[in-house]
Amino acid sequence: MEYITFSFPPFPIFIKGAESVFPKGQKHFRRTFSVFDLLYVKKGCLYMTEENKEFAVKEGEYLILIPGREHYGHYPCTEETQLVWLHFTIEGGYDVVPKQSLSWQNVIEREATYVESVQYRFWIRQYAKVKQRERIEQLLQQLVELNEERDPDRSLKQLLYFVEFIWQLQKQELHIPSASEKVCAEAVAYIERHYAEPITIQQLAQSLRFHPDYITRCMQKTIGMSFVQYLNYYRLSKAKKWLAETNETIEAIAKRAGIEDGAYFSRLFKKIEGVTPTEYRRTVHRT
Repeated sequence: MEYITFSFPPFPIFIKGAESVFPKGQKHFRRTFSVFDLLYVKKGCLYMTEENKEFAVKEGEYLILIPGREHYGHYPCTEETQLVWLHFTIEGGYDVVPKQSLSWQNVIEREATYVESVQYRFWIRQYAKVKQRERIEQLLQQLVELNEERDPDRSLKQLLYFVEFIWQLQKQELHIPSASEKVCAEAVAYIERHYAEPITIQQLAQSLRFHPDYITRCMQKTIGMSFVQYLNYYRLSKAKKWLAETNETIEAIAKRAGIEDGAYFSRLFKKIEGVTPTEYRRTVHRT
């Protein structure tokens, strides 16, 4: 598998991104694009060809389509396929090189001096399965949700999330997960298995056999969220899906997401998402 390699600064420039759904039987149209087109599949499988090379991009995998190369869907989706697409450019130029063994020595081209910034060279695999899936999907969700905002700094926020996303793709090529990352992954997996229950960090700590404070530090260091923050984030991500796809009452969705008090659920939803559950449902159904 090839790598896309480039130096920065300057940073890659994010252009636009959004979520798309390919119904069963649909395939991607044929085109030759002038910018990079990154496709991340959240559910299903997307069958793509680029310059006569075929890819089956499955759930939790991404493919970067390279400018100037013709691409198209060579086979229709066999199930509904949900994906996030990102368009970006690399102003400083790039190369496409064969797969090779990488280390941190490959990444730092020049250390910072008193008059020059540090220079990096990134090596991003063109097609791969992501390793920190919960963090990757969190960043992508934060990035595309900013499309709905009208704040003047929206584009800057998207650029920052995009740079963090590219950094996550680079990191997974370079190192064995640290102790903190392993603990965080176990904590996240536990939350995603038990989110519908009235779980506490003490129960999580007992299950993982680590002190609650240590788990909190690991989660903050790895994904930037505490136990409660990630639990709320994951519960609301489920609730948003059900608000969009079902006609269940707000109270029923709250309980299904692990929150018994419907009023508290609505307050939490408004605090984190900026709108009430009812307003969110109305907005989604209108688009």
